Amino acid sequence: MDNIIVKPVRDLGFCMTNSYIVSLGGDAVLIDAPDEPERLLDLASGLKIRALLLTHGHIDHILAVNEIKKRTGCPVYISRADSGMLKSSRDSLADYLGLPFEPVTDAAVFSDNEVIAAGELTVRTIPSPGHTPGSACFLIGKSLFTGDTLFKGSIGRDFGWSGYYRIFDSIRSLYSLGGEYTVYPGHGEATTLSDELRSNPFLFGLFDSGRGE
Repeated sequence: MDNIIVKPVRDLGFCMTNSYIVSLGGDAVLIDAPDEPERLLDLASGLKIRALLLTHGHIDHILAVNEIKKRTGCPVYISRADSGMLKSSRDSLADYLGLPFEPVTDAAVFSDNEVIAAGELTVRTIPSPGHTPGSACFLIGKSLFTGDTLFKGSIGRDFGWSGYYRIFDSIRSLYSLGGEYTVYPGHGEATTLSDELRSNPFLFGLFDSGRGE
């Protein structure tokens, strides 16, 4: 899959969330649907959206899901642990952020390290719990989509249920993939795994201590 094209769509909606249109030939997957469905669909014009993949179930990543699903007919995928967020204004943080909420129904759930075939594209799901119980990253070729697990110069927020241990464990597992990957996060700019290991202040000593404490 050397000819994969990644088109970032940055700073969507109230929380300035990223989405990504990943294509190969005429096939594409959309990673997260934060807001502005018309903009996303315009940028994907000419492509067949084969799947909408959700890194987790927070409202700032799912607000446009129903409109995109209605307009394209594409299947929606989310981890089993986060699937309940698609039906809960509380668990999705819509109530907390004061954002509108419409339940998402009929989403497919994926398993850890499942391979999803989407036309010409192949997507590997990588569990990365910590920001949410079912947060996941997606690996497509040499591109790693990390949602709210790993950012350029930062890491995802813990909401009190894991004491950040799970996030650090999840980030450590990304490095165990081996090789170099471009990291496309849920917010902010793209980076690389090697750059974050070298310069991300939250990761100093991550491998020396056994935990990122």
